[in-house]
Amino acid sequence: MLSDHQIASFIINGYTIIEPEHAPNYNEDIFEALRVMPENPGEHIPEALPAITDLLGHPTVVGALTSLLGPGYTRDKGGHIHMNPPHTRAQPWHQDERFGRGHQDRDGDHIRQAMLMYYPQDVTEDMGPTVILPGSHRRVASPESMVTLVNLRGQIFSTVKAGAIVLTHPDIWHAGTGNRSDRVRYMVKFHFSRTQQSAEPSWNHDPANLSEIRLRLDSEHPSTLSRNEYETDHAARVRTWNNIAGSAKMPLKSEAHLGGPWPVSGGATTASRRRRDGVTG
Repeated sequence: MLSDHQIASFIINGYTIIEPEHAPNYNEDIFEALRVMPENPGEHIPEALPAITDLLGHPTVVGALTSLLGPGYTRDKGGHIHMNPPHTRAQPWHQDERFGRGHQDRDGDHIRQAMLMYYPQDVTEDMGPTVILPGSHRRVASPESMVTLVNLRGQIFSTVKAGAIVLTHPDIWHAGTGNRSDRVRYMVKFHFSRTQQSAEPSWNHDPANLSEIRLRLDSEHPSTLSRNEYETDHAARVRTWNNIAGSAKMPLKSEAHLGGPWPVSGGATTASRRRRDGVTG
């Protein structure tokens, strides 16, 4: 199971990375099976790649998905095997479209679905790793505008070890980068969905952590946020926590993150306070 802090990080950033311990040669066998696969099986991945069911049933994977989606989550129909051959160009930034949703129809204050990306080989920076923009799962942009973007402040690359899994919010901004190496890069993707509202936290929750978690939800900011988005993002984060935490809900409004020393110089706030207090010079 994930911890309170891992759940908070997922709410803030939109992703988490887990590294299940696989049986010896498991990742190598998956990689070889993908290498000799005559064509992409589309949504029939488990039939074409039976060993992938061991990964989907791995206790670490089940625990992480249960933590995010609650007990009784389901694997959605479909899936996709991404094969990034050597010397390919990068994809444009995008959010996955699911079930015919338009780009405005996003879950900014809930975790109803999760996306799993499994890498059966080590992924180095020159192999075309998936790039993710932390915090972007609550940003709404049209596909037409996203294709004009290239490098974005705060982006992270999934340079991971063989067997690693990147779990993301389904609305995260991501893209496959260009493969500059002489090696193929595989990734197997599945989507999962929540089936019920949680009556209590489905992760490893400790009530003693709530004040610290609240401070993180109120004060941590991925670099994608502009300053005028901070306050609305705070509320969306707390609503997300409350929507998945059941009995461990927290008050929607808090001013704890505003505490601390007064500014000592510069800015409209300091100048206004000095005028208010009749201070000149």
